[in-house]
Amino acid sequence: MITEDADGELRRLARDGKFRHREAARRGVRFRVGGDVADLVAIVDDPHPCAMTEVVFALAGATRTWLNWVPMPAETVCLAANQIAARRAQGDRVTVERFNVSAAEPPTAMLAARRVIGEVDLHVGAFPEPDIRVPLRRPARSVIWRYDGVRPVAAVAAPSEAAVAVLHEVGAETWPSMLSGYLRAAPLGALPLDDLLGLLAHLPAPPPTQRWKHLARSTPTYWYRLLQPWVCLGLLHHAADEPWASSTRRQVLVDLAFGVEDWVADAALFALVTMAFREPGQRREVRDLVRGRLDAAVDAGRVVTIEESLAHLMLITPGCTASDHAKARTVLARHGVRPPQRRKRWPFS
Repeated sequence: MITEDADGELRRLARDGKFRHREAARRGVRFRVGGDVADLVAIVDDPHPCAMTEVVFALAGATRTWLNWVPMPAETVCLAANQIAARRAQGDRVTVERFNVSAAEPPTAMLAARRVIGEVDLHVGAFPEPDIRVPLRRPARSVIWRYDGVRPVAAVAAPSEAAVAVLHEVGAETWPSMLSGYLRAAPLGALPLDDLLGLLAHLPAPPPTQRWKHLARSTPTYWYRLLQPWVCLGLLHHAADEPWASSTRRQVLVDLAFGVEDWVADAALFALVTMAFREPGQRREVRDLVRGRLDAAVDAGRVVTIEESLAHLMLITPGCTASDHAKARTVLARHGVRPPQRRKRWPFS
């Protein structure tokens, strides 16, 4: 049912008198045109949910950032690492001893570049205020990064080989939708917390599949961008018997979202947004968390490489208000991105 022509398939389902979830399909069409997250929420909240509502949700989110795919790395150090990898794949003998960046970039991005380039002296020119090394909220129980002067280092132990194997099994392919990704990440939730945090900070190599061998020739840093959302989806399954408000999974994800400025921050928020679609009672808190992290990025007054990603997350957060929508659109416009406009007249209305 998931096809390359998601728009055409949704319109077909919306007009099919025998399709039980025609209204969900209509809301999917509306989301594709106008980008109002309320239409996505209506699909999930269908009064007769079944596997087909998940298909409609996946069609509605096809090719959309975070709903269907994790944004590509935007950092200077990762773009350079990808270029170096591409040249090496073409047979060029490229060696790098020192690489300069004008200002600090997220620790995961720095480590991902080293994973691709090799051990290299990454020289950071400046740490403009607010300092990327300082968590947004303190104290925090779950911390995966610390800084040795200007160099980020893992603050947790490396994961076990068994944990890496589970990650490779779960993350070998991308997800059709964030909801199906949540289900597929369940085996990660059975891992010890130390292993989950270790996966986030130590960045195991990609699975030895054809897909990742192919991407290693062009965009090898993407695996390191993708693995953290997978692990954070797994965290939603960790100690699932604990009441959400006082649960380990909530505490860890919120700590990561408001820790040092890093890819893991938006990965943790992505997992919380996924949970909000599944659990209506948590939507208000999650909306507040996403808006708070987006506000911090905008108010920084300097380059925040995850700002665009946070804006995309805001637009798909259940409970996203008109103010949230406007702020996210302003951010995306500044980055040259034009998301769908809200419209007053809809197909099928």
